[in-house]
Amino acid sequence: MTKLILATESFPYGRGEKTFILPEIERLRQYYDITIISHASREQVEEGMCEELPEGIRVVCPGRPRLTGFDKVKALISIFLDRDGRMELKEILEGRRNQGERFYQSLAFYAQSLADRKKLRQSDILTVNEPMIYYSFWYSYFCYSMAREKRRYPDVHIVTRTHGVDLYHERISGGRQPFKHQMEKSLDAILFACGHAKQYYCTNIRKSMDDGRLYVCRLGTEKMDVPGEYRRTDAWQMVSCSNVIPLKRVPLIIDALAMIEKEKIHWTHIGDGEQMQYVEQYAKEKLTGKDNIKYNFTGYMENSKVIQHYKEHWVDCFITTSSAEGGCPVSAQEAMKFGIPMIGTAVGGITEMIQGNGILLPPDPTDEEIAAAIGKMISYDRETIGAMRDAAIRLWEREFDAESNTRSVLKILKNAEYAD
Repeated sequence: MTKLILATESFPYGRGEKTFILPEIERLRQYYDITIISHASREQVEEGMCEELPEGIRVVCPGRPRLTGFDKVKALISIFLDRDGRMELKEILEGRRNQGERFYQSLAFYAQSLADRKKLRQSDILTVNEPMIYYSFWYSYFCYSMAREKRRYPDVHIVTRTHGVDLYHERISGGRQPFKHQMEKSLDAILFACGHAKQYYCTNIRKSMDDGRLYVCRLGTEKMDVPGEYRRTDAWQMVSCSNVIPLKRVPLIIDALAMIEKEKIHWTHIGDGEQMQYVEQYAKEKLTGKDNIKYNFTGYMENSKVIQHYKEHWVDCFITTSSAEGGCPVSAQEAMKFGIPMIGTAVGGITEMIQGNGILLPPDPTDEEIAAAIGKMISYDRETIGAMRDAAIRLWEREFDAESNTRSVLKILKNAEYAD
């Protein structure tokens, strides 16, 4: 059985990647001998390993690089002596914007990759003349460290996913993703979470057409029997599910609800994050006294609990007001699987998730536009809503079924494995 090295940010520790990786790894282990290289922090490791991790999978955790002063000085000298480093500096200078900040980000990225490469060499994961696949879940510094190390291990094939913060220039403060051109030369395939992401890469990073190594491979969710018709409640039930961070713009939902005067709405938000306390207070200020609006913040919920919520509660609409998405959010996929119509902003892969099953907002909607969309959704008759719910399920079956999507990933991995 061919060895597959899955490089992650934290999985099987922490909770950030669990929902995305588990459906794939459960299936890939039937074809590969899997070793996970986790870059989890010490705090994440102390929280414990994912209980659902399948048996027989080896886990190595070198952790996130902790750079010493010596490491930083070494990286500073090396980046000027290295061909990849000189190429990076040339591109930064040619960009003529944010040069100082971009150089600092590239230097930090380079130093992290050097430290990670050192730990990779010290481990017994890589062996000469043994065919293996390095599957990086992120197009990040540890993908670059393996791309560099491939020069010593020609039988290693590298495939990487890319999502948002590791793809879009706008998602990092310097406005430029570091070392992408240097990494790409050593990659067998790059997997994008939506068509929009692939197009962005071709236009803004590669600046050329696909050469056969770029694939749209959406993440997926597990198929299950969807319960039948529920007993409707008097209030219109709306759910949002996301981290409570500036990127997700949860306060916009509150602003929109504050404008609705007549319709009875019960809004549930699933998730927590750095803005949680602020959002709770903001909702109290804006919505207290509005007898037609009820709301509930559940905090963080395991994916299984989210699924249980959809099984046990009728939901009329799923809403997301995110300002950016690297792909097609799994939280929205789970709602689609239950036939829940969606209101969403036209950003990233959300544009590919609303096709006859909801209302697409502008990328940067006003509270009036969101309130109008909610009002419009409430006004639809039973027949229209039924058609939307059917469209949501059909779209999920076509694009977001984990079983089907993992088969696509497996085919790409096999192509890389048998490439010359």
